[in-house]
Amino acid sequence: MAVFFFFGQEDFLMDKEINKLKKELIDDTFSSMAYKVFDNPEFSDLMDCIQASPLMFGNTLNLIYIDKYLTGNELSLDDKQIEAVDYALKSINDNVNIIFVCKIARNSTKKPDSRKKLYKTLSKYSQVKEFAQFKTYQKELIPQITSMAKEKDLTINSDTVSFLIEQLGSNLRLIDSELEKLKVAIYPDKKIDKESIKKYCTLSEDVFILADLIIQGNKNEAVKQYNLLTEKRYALEILSVLQSNFQRFIFIKNYEKKMSAKDIAQKLNLHEFIIMKTQEKLRKTSLDNLIRIRENLINAEYKLKSGRSSLGEKIVELAILS
Repeated sequence: MAVFFFFGQEDFLMDKEINKLKKELIDDTFSSMAYKVFDNPEFSDLMDCIQASPLMFGNTLNLIYIDKYLTGNELSLDDKQIEAVDYALKSINDNVNIIFVCKIARNSTKKPDSRKKLYKTLSKYSQVKEFAQFKTYQKELIPQITSMAKEKDLTINSDTVSFLIEQLGSNLRLIDSELEKLKVAIYPDKKIDKESIKKYCTLSEDVFILADLIIQGNKNEAVKQYNLLTEKRYALEILSVLQSNFQRFIFIKNYEKKMSAKDIAQKLNLHEFIIMKTQEKLRKTSLDNLIRIRENLINAEYKLKSGRSSLGEKIVELAILS
């Protein structure tokens, strides 16, 4: 028996860990019966998941999303129900494995509410692991991306990784997709250099144009640019780079009167000239406006990822227009 509790914004690494556990814990031959996914089940269904009987021929693995229980008030459990969950986890069958998952939108400051009794109960019986979103300036990001490239039989030096981060931000799912593209583009070569990134990873430059249009308040042209991008890219890829841009804009705007352009450049691992040009671009917009735009993008990403919008990828257009 193994019980896990995963939470955080870096869903790429979280999904990777889940797939690893799936391979380790259950027989692939019987995965259609042994592996089940539940999305924020009501209490009775939640109890059925925890108290599930094992199969005759091996382990089972239940993946249970519980973000509605832990990041808001959409679902809650009373004291009696918490006691039932506690007892069920304490008495779980040896061949039943569970992964509780609380995914959080990228760039969101939310975390599972550790004051909630369900959080405390899960923490008591689970192996808890947070998958925090990497910041572009974190030193740990470079070896992480180097390792991802190595898994694809590619080589990349740390200076080139820094350049890739500058172009794409810290979204590992997007970076993984770009590494896959580079692998095909540079074949039979296996070494990634800055020139190949400039040549084949063009999304960042196109999103820069979109970001500029949004900042200028040119909403109609911004929507046109977004629709052009979606002809070649998924909305979540575009959102990821767009959010990285606005996260950087907010930092620059917030500290432009407190720090020199050189100091900001060092913090963001960018050239001082880029900071100065960005400051010039942001001169006619306010910090509050940048924060509002970013919040709209965060909400759009969350609704798109969770399937909680009937508009699908059009939800991004609404975020741009609002």
